[in-house]
Amino acid sequence: MSKISVIGAGAFGTSLAMHCKSLGFDVRVWCFEKDLPGIVAEKGENTIYLPGYTFSKSVRFVNDPLEAVEGADLILFVPPSAHLRKTAELFKGHITGKQLILTATKGIEHGSCMLMSQVMEDIFPEFRDNMAFLSGPSFAKDVAAGYPTDLSCAAFDIEVAKKIQKMLHSSIIRIYTNDDVIGVELGGSVKNVLAIACGVSDELGFGLSARAALMTRGLAEITRLGTAMGANPLTFQGLSGVGDLILTCTGDLSRNRTLGKKLAEGKTAEEIVSSQTAVAEGYVTAKPVVQLAEKYGIEMPISEAVYKVCYEGADLKKSVLKLMNRSEKDEFEGINVC
Repeated sequence: MSKISVIGAGAFGTSLAMHCKSLGFDVRVWCFEKDLPGIVAEKGENTIYLPGYTFSKSVRFVNDPLEAVEGADLILFVPPSAHLRKTAELFKGHITGKQLILTATKGIEHGSCMLMSQVMEDIFPEFRDNMAFLSGPSFAKDVAAGYPTDLSCAAFDIEVAKKIQKMLHSSIIRIYTNDDVIGVELGGSVKNVLAIACGVSDELGFGLSARAALMTRGLAEITRLGTAMGANPLTFQGLSGVGDLILTCTGDLSRNRTLGKKLAEGKTAEEIVSSQTAVAEGYVTAKPVVQLAEKYGIEMPISEAVYKVCYEGADLKKSVLKLMNRSEKDEFEGINVC
């Protein structure tokens, strides 16, 4: 029996472990929380991050890195973006060149402004050709419930993406391959920031037309930045671009949209984030997104407004008025499709 190791026992990591088990793999889940292996062994459920979804007790949750990855054919990293680097570093020396490495974490690292692919390359440069990155419209609860889901798997070597596709593809979760790592990663990261803006708009009662406008102009922001960074603009029309954007900006399960709604109720970003068990990645990503935009000389007014509201306490309604009173633009200004 082939073995898959899932690194990170949050809601999405747990749901992916459940999917891997349903395909017949021997599954181990590494978790930071010391008491979680005992809870799962007793209840067959991750009551901390994914309550209400039971799974086979043969899916073992462990705290020891070596125990988690020893003998694995595929190692799947799914910690929060802020913890990917220090989590991955725990596994240096335990990973061999024979193992495939798949990262499903979405985000951009604070300070370095690195995509998660760049963080993984930085930690495991010798394993670059074995790496792939998973993104696309997927709520953990939908995956855990066995609802139909489509995802994009990007790799530096397309043959690696195809190998992972063969392992994880099913009639429930369809995996599509892609060789545009930057595009897949960036789409899966920036959409979280835009979902905060949509949550604000919805809670302020601006209507569905405003939400659609935010999503569409947000997609233009992603595309401007992505093409400047070398991504294929077509990627942003796919699962990890417009697909993930639609889900995160409209779905009631979206932590980022919820954060935006609570901001519109008058709460501060710090208050909201500190009260959450799971991370709203849009809050974490807003700052490095704005820094990348400055680095590449890209206009990203919606993302910038979210950053200023979350980190500088900018007034919501004044931020909206500023966006609406920007000078006239050509719809595709600044998007390089060459």
